[in-house]
Amino acid sequence: MLEKVQNSGKVAVAVAVAVLVSCVTAYGQATEESYLTGMANFNRGNYDKAAESFTIAISRNNAYENLFVRRGDCYLKLKDPESAIRDFNEANEILPNVADLWLARAYSLSDNTAKAVLFLESHLGSPYRVAEDSIKKDPAFDGLQTSQEWYMLWQKEWYSDEEKAVADVRYYMKKGLPDQAISLLDNEIVKSPSSAGLLTMRGEVNFRKGNYAAAIADITAALTLQKNSTRTKPSPQAGAEAGIVLRAASYLKATRYKDAVSDFTKVLKDDPANFPAYLQRAQANAGLQNWEAAIRDVQTYLRYFNDDAGAVFQCGTYYFDSEDYMNALKCFNKNLKQDPNNSNYYKARGMTYTKTATYRYAVSDLSMALDLDPDDAETWMYLGVAKIRTGDNVNGCSDLEKARQMGSTEAVKYMLENCK
Repeated sequence: MLEKVQNSGKVAVAVAVAVLVSCVTAYGQATEESYLTGMANFNRGNYDKAAESFTIAISRNNAYENLFVRRGDCYLKLKDPESAIRDFNEANEILPNVADLWLARAYSLSDNTAKAVLFLESHLGSPYRVAEDSIKKDPAFDGLQTSQEWYMLWQKEWYSDEEKAVADVRYYMKKGLPDQAISLLDNEIVKSPSSAGLLTMRGEVNFRKGNYAAAIADITAALTLQKNSTRTKPSPQAGAEAGIVLRAASYLKATRYKDAVSDFTKVLKDDPANFPAYLQRAQANAGLQNWEAAIRDVQTYLRYFNDDAGAVFQCGTYYFDSEDYMNALKCFNKNLKQDPNNSNYYKARGMTYTKTATYRYAVSDLSMALDLDPDDAETWMYLGVAKIRTGDNVNGCSDLEKARQMGSTEAVKYMLENCK
């Protein structure tokens, strides 16, 4: 079987997609497509094209603040703060205070210290408040940090003890001290057992430690508390519900694929532009051998990032596992066109050629794979099988023996069938 595909490095699109949660699915198909295209272009750094797409989406439905925030962010990247300010003000008209931080950034980049600090103060007093560290390290505010206004702003205690504890936890994690982070969280949760934020944070630490069952338990408890809470909904700027995204990833790591599919479906319903979630849901569906669903998710992702080699390979892998070898070959051909020195791509195509009984092509590809990576037992096994199928039993059996010596139990079966 082809080796497990990793999530594409690009997408964490640098993964991270800083997407906005709102009822995007309520926009209607045409608006949603413009939004998705805009977010894809934004993640690629094509800010002018992204702004054009968001403009189309706004022309079809101008009642959603996140479209204005997104377009405003594009204008900031394009060094057009005046246009950005207009969009952020429009977003605030729809949902008060939602774009205060963005307005602060825009005014700071326009060298308007007074207004920048004014909107920062408004943001810090709002339910959309982000972590202190992220504000102080935001390069948009570099020009403010020597001002008297900036100094006076931080004389007030804006953050609760719980928020400070979370900041300390993130510091410990950054320093590679997860045990200290867990200890701090345990103590804080004893004091505040109904804190969804602390439970989610402990879930995140457990996830990063590989304690997926504990992560799932913490995040589920946090989500239950949030569901029953009457508190204001978190900022749309925070992206898709952090807890559900983290629990979905925990289910995937714990091989609880059905639960992972369910959670990733909720994530994508909230925000269909959370592009990494398509690849992760595809992995979960593949774990359930729901190949059609897995392929559909990867193809959705590739519609917006068609040059992502990792996703192309992932799609080819699922075609291979579903025995659709012709489409698998198309994917691996594309991979090799992009990177003709990748042993995994030659191996995958060689294995696929073996399945389609085009053995001479298989021998060529598998031999090339071994030139690049001679220590892969599975490649030796497939090469041995391909050679035997061409009538070259002597060399084929020799290759199978190498695979066996490297630990391939499947090679033994072929040796018993074909080698004396």
